[in-house]
Amino acid sequence: MSNFIVMQNATHEEEIIGGYMWSPQKNKNGNSNHAYERMATIKAGNKIYSCYDQAIRAVGIATSDCYIAEQPHELQEKNLWSDEGYKVDVDYTILERPIMIRDVWGDMESDRPQKYSAFQENGRGNQAYLFPCPKAWASLFDNFFNEDSPEAELIEDGEINEEMFATSSYEQGESRVRKKLQKDLKKRKKIGDTAEQKVFEYVKKKVIEVFGEKYGEQVEHVEQTQGDGLGYDITAFDYLQPQSPPKPIKIKVKGTTSTNTSAVYSISYPELEKIIQYKDEMWLVRVYGVGKKSEMKMEIDNDFSSYNSVNDLLTRKYAYIPSTIDVYGTRVENNK
Repeated sequence: MSNFIVMQNATHEEEIIGGYMWSPQKNKNGNSNHAYERMATIKAGNKIYSCYDQAIRAVGIATSDCYIAEQPHELQEKNLWSDEGYKVDVDYTILERPIMIRDVWGDMESDRPQKYSAFQENGRGNQAYLFPCPKAWASLFDNFFNEDSPEAELIEDGEINEEMFATSSYEQGESRVRKKLQKDLKKRKKIGDTAEQKVFEYVKKKVIEVFGEKYGEQVEHVEQTQGDGLGYDITAFDYLQPQSPPKPIKIKVKGTTSTNTSAVYSISYPELEKIIQYKDEMWLVRVYGVGKKSEMKMEIDNDFSSYNSVNDLLTRKYAYIPSTIDVYGTRVENNK
């Protein structure tokens, strides 16, 4: 399988959140180039190393062959390319520890291709979208990637040769936490907003089909109209079990870019409390493949009426792991 390096400085947020790669077929002068032609060669299963801000920051696996597709609307807003293009669906994993090219260039330099290299002789990135990734580079990147993986091989030999006290890294860690939270929240919000809008549009269409325009007009995206403090995102009517008058329902939406229906998702204790509070009228809807136009699907869970408490839900309904706390720094007090 071939490996590629994609330079996503201008588009990493949209493409990684959306789960895709996209390039035009021609440049502004109407000419093709090696990077755009290379897009057409990508096959499902190819590995993609995402580079932006001079670092490999995500690793993706192509989940589709390259196909012809118009420019996604979120990229159209940048007004940089023509609309006719190539697209590949990609399942990305963001690296907890980005691989800074300057730190590993000494190990990469000898394997630098003479033609179509992603990086210049000094390690700076070249100006194009997609490049081939030499096997030696892929192996180097994967070594870093595997260190972050919980499935990494456990090395049992070696011995402790030093002990130390915790150092006062709290301030630096606090800064990292703040930046990570801001980035994670922004990403999750975009995925969540997209999923909610798609469910709203779909459910409204189904309500109109079953109950007519009168009730369709009453379907409301309350997260947008009333804020996010309600504990649910959409109010509608139960079109799966029609009755007269229609039964009102409340919908909580969870979205993911993954198309794997076994993907893990997060739900908060207050959200579980709302499920119990409205258990006879609550739907928990999961949307898979958010941002992947041809693969989006929704899963409805409306079986809550027999559960009497959050503990009951956690005991009898859900298989889950309690949340862990990731420590980014230690505050050390000087008590002398």
